[in-house]
Amino acid sequence: MLKLTHSFCRYTRVSCENISYSTIVEKLTHLSCRDKTCATWNNSQLLSSIVPTDLQLRLLSNIKKRIKKSHIIANAIKANKKMSNPTNPSVANFCYGGPYEIARSSDEDEASKRQSDSDGNKEHTCVIPTDFRIWEPVGKRSQRCEGFRFRIVSYNVLAQYLLECHPYLYTACGLNNLKWKIRAVRIYDEILSLSPDIFCLQEVQVSHLNSFYKKFEEMGYCGVFKQKTGERQDGCAIYFKKSLFDMKDQISVEFYQPEMPILNRDNIGLIVKLAPKCSPETPVVVATTHLLYNPNRTDVRLAQLQLLLTEIDRFAYINDGKESKYLPIILAGDFNSTPDSAVVDLLDRGFVSALPFRDNSDWKKIGVTDKCQHLSVYLNRKKGIATDFSMIKIHNSDYTAGPDDVNIDTQQHKELFNGNVLAHSLNLKSVYHRKKKNGHSEATTFQNYWVTVDYIYFGGGNSLKLVERLRLPTVTECKVLGQLPNHKFGSDHLSLAATFELRHAKSSL
Repeated sequence: MLKLTHSFCRYTRVSCENISYSTIVEKLTHLSCRDKTCATWNNSQLLSSIVPTDLQLRLLSNIKKRIKKSHIIANAIKANKKMSNPTNPSVANFCYGGPYEIARSSDEDEASKRQSDSDGNKEHTCVIPTDFRIWEPVGKRSQRCEGFRFRIVSYNVLAQYLLECHPYLYTACGLNNLKWKIRAVRIYDEILSLSPDIFCLQEVQVSHLNSFYKKFEEMGYCGVFKQKTGERQDGCAIYFKKSLFDMKDQISVEFYQPEMPILNRDNIGLIVKLAPKCSPETPVVVATTHLLYNPNRTDVRLAQLQLLLTEIDRFAYINDGKESKYLPIILAGDFNSTPDSAVVDLLDRGFVSALPFRDNSDWKKIGVTDKCQHLSVYLNRKKGIATDFSMIKIHNSDYTAGPDDVNIDTQQHKELFNGNVLAHSLNLKSVYHRKKKNGHSEATTFQNYWVTVDYIYFGGGNSLKLVERLRLPTVTECKVLGQLPNHKFGSDHLSLAATFELRHAKSSL
């Protein structure tokens, strides 16, 4: 708060009660920024009614200098300690996490709604229709189960440190709805209400792993986490019920690749191979990722997806000597790509024109072909032999071998690289159609407008069948939500969910 000196008040004969703070508090937030002044005083407006003398002007000039040098932090409620380093929060910072209990009461919920109202966000407490998120059967409803049924959820949970570093994105949200301890309860309740057997999360904050996310492990889930590279403090995670699945294998995919200009970002992917305890001979490959956000860099997202599909292709392929095929695959995550983008085209159609998205990056350096396959994998499959880590050229901390250890002459197969068309052979289908039968578009988040950027894809021929999905609202229906997070949803993304039926592999006896 601005403190006026005694001499200044004496000469101007103005008291703090005469100063209106209403126009100032609206600009302030309890969120911290990256060492930037969150708000400034409008001095001309503040003292517009004062006719200063020369002495008063000198005093006012000194005050202006002190104000300019300081960061003013105010709040309608209790002010929180500013983060010393937003990308690496300390334990003392309120967004860090720490041990706490998931507890709620009707009084707390009502208090949260009242706080939202006091913040001037009435639409955040509006009534959400009962059919807003319901389970929709897919195809013909059958009471007969021909295999193992399991439910999967994908959810971008919004890392708290990212929310704090970009407060301008959430100015329309009630301040109470942006507190981590309040958001955590809502995220926790939503995940449990969906009863997932597997759930894939994006924007999982590292400092919350041993406080909030550990609670899912205490409930019987096993979690696998991969942090983004560089200085990022969030990543992706996959949780599964230990009572239903055994994890046979796991890998992470680092999209950052040295000497590849188009792959110079810190995003990652995570892939696990899960075998149902009731049908261990039919494992499922589950992958999740969070592609680059920058709306202007479709080229980077497409390159990241190319690398991810390349690793899924290697990881999900099996050859038992009698037949070769891909295991059932589920790919879920935040692709930061609209349904009309090249990224979604590649997933939907299996191919896309890459010519508008090429730069001077030479894909031969990491041995990844335009068919979204490692060159070593492509050549070894022709010979009928397997490919291990030591035979691939991508840079990844999971691998013991580096690109220099691989002796494959990519120049002999240069026609497989840097072409005009990207393609893959995974035969993936989307759980959601992005448009309803009435032509209305679905939405998963608000990015200046309501749009779909989150997806669940699946493949595996007839062995994996989609049974039902959690309904996504239309763009028009989402207007009732205001801006997320709100009093109902703890993240700025809506969750996606689907139930699959995995048919047991036929015995070869």
